[in-house]
Amino acid sequence: MDNLLISSDDYRIHVSNTLSHDLLNITPTRRKFLLAAGAITGSSLLASTATAARSDHGARPASQKDSLTASEIEWPQQRYNGAHTGYHPTADGPRSGLEERWRFESNTITDPVISNGVVYASGQVLDPETDESRAGLYALDATDGSLLWMVDPETEIDALAVDDRHIYASGGSLRAYSRSDGSVRWTAPISSATPLTTGGLALAGRRLYVTDHETIYSLNTASGTVIWERTLGSRLTPPAIHGKCVYVGRVTGDGGLDRTVLALGARTGRIQWQQKLVPPFASEANIDGPPVVANGRVYLRVTAGGDEDILGAPVYSLVSLDKTTGGDVRTVRTNAGFGLLPIAAGDGHIYTTAVDYDMVSVLAAGNVDGAGGWSIYGDTMDFGVSTAPVVANDVLYVGATSDAFGVETDALYAIEVSTGTIIAMFDLPITGNPVVVDGSVYVISDGTLYAIAEPGTEE
Repeated sequence: MDNLLISSDDYRIHVSNTLSHDLLNITPTRRKFLLAAGAITGSSLLASTATAARSDHGARPASQKDSLTASEIEWPQQRYNGAHTGYHPTADGPRSGLEERWRFESNTITDPVISNGVVYASGQVLDPETDESRAGLYALDATDGSLLWMVDPETEIDALAVDDRHIYASGGSLRAYSRSDGSVRWTAPISSATPLTTGGLALAGRRLYVTDHETIYSLNTASGTVIWERTLGSRLTPPAIHGKCVYVGRVTGDGGLDRTVLALGARTGRIQWQQKLVPPFASEANIDGPPVVANGRVYLRVTAGGDEDILGAPVYSLVSLDKTTGGDVRTVRTNAGFGLLPIAAGDGHIYTTAVDYDMVSVLAAGNVDGAGGWSIYGDTMDFGVSTAPVVANDVLYVGATSDAFGVETDALYAIEVSTGTIIAMFDLPITGNPVVVDGSVYVISDGTLYAIAEPGTEE
C-alpha cells in the first residue's frame, strides 16, 4: 500500500483559547476537508516549520515509543481498556472549567485512541480526484492538533487500539499499522464490523481479541498470527478481556430468544463457563455491544421486544453475572423505549445512562447493583444524555442536552462523581464518547474532533 502522507497545510484546523458559541454555527459542508484547496484557518501553530522540525513526518522518536509501558498508553482503546469499563482511575481531566484548545475537521467516525502525546483516529475525507468521501487513518499532535501523518486504510474501520508497537484497526479486516507513518505491518482477513459506539477490539498485553459473526479469535500483536480461534455460534458480541478470561455474548434461536454469556481462557480459548440468561418476555431479543467487566461482575446490555410486541417498544435491561462462575445473575436496571447506552464501571460503582419510553433521561451512579448514589433525571432538569459516560480521576464526562434554564443547550458536562454535582459544561453537541488524557477531554461533534481543557491552558 502506498502511504498518503499529507502535511498540515492540506487541512483546516481551528485553534482557540476562548469559549465561542460560533462553534454551533459551523455547517456540515464547512466541516468537510477539501484536500485540493489546502486551506488553513487558525494560528501559526500550523506553520510549516512546526512540521519540518519533526523527523519521519512528525513521528515520535523510536526510543520513546519502544520504551512505553502499559500504564503509559494513556487511552489505548475504546472505553479505555479491554474490559470496556470507560473508567480510568488516574487520568487527569479538566475540572474548574471547559474550554476549546483545538479542533480538527475530518468527519471523524471512531473514538480516538491516545498514546505518548499522539492522537490516532479515523474518518472520512473528500478525495479531490473523485469528489467522493473516502476513509482515512491519521495521527495528530495532542498539543495543538496538527497533522503528523495520514494514510488510506484501504478498508472500513469500526474501532482502534494502540500499544507501544502498533495501531490496530478492526472493521472490514483486522490490520496493524506503524505508529511512525501509518504503513501496514500486517493484515488478518477477519471482518469484525460492529456499531461504532461499542467497539470491535479487545487488547491485552501482546494479544488482540476480536469476533466475527460466529467465531472469536486470539491473535499475536507482533505478527497478526492467529493463536487460537473458537466457533461459538451466530451473532457474537465483541469480546471483553479481564485477567485470565475473555468474555463474549451469543444470541441464537428464533427471534434471538437464546442469549448466552461465555467465559473462555484467554491463553487457550477453552470455555470456562457459559450461562444462559433468562428467556426474554418478547421477541427480537439481542445483546448490545461487548460485555463490561468490573467490580467482580460481567455487565451486559440486553434488549427484547419491538413495535409488534405488547408494549409497542423495545425494553432495555442491564444485567450482571459473577465473573468467576457466571452465576448470580442480577437485573441492574430496566428501561422501556429508547435505549441504554454503554456504562462506566469501576471502584465498586457503576454509572448508567438511559432514555425510557416517557423520554425521561437519567444519568445515575450506584453500587454494583445500581442502588444508592445519585441520579440526574430528565423530568426535573430536562437532561437528555447523548453519549456513554467516562470517569477519570473522580470526574464523570458525558454529552447531554439540557433545558434546565429554559434554553436548550447541547453540551459536554463534567460531573463530580461523589455528589453528582455538575462542575463545568461546554456548549457543543457531543456525538462521540469522551476520551480523557493529560488534562484534556477529547470529543467528537458532528465529525469534528475537539480537544477541551481548562480555561487558560497553555498550548
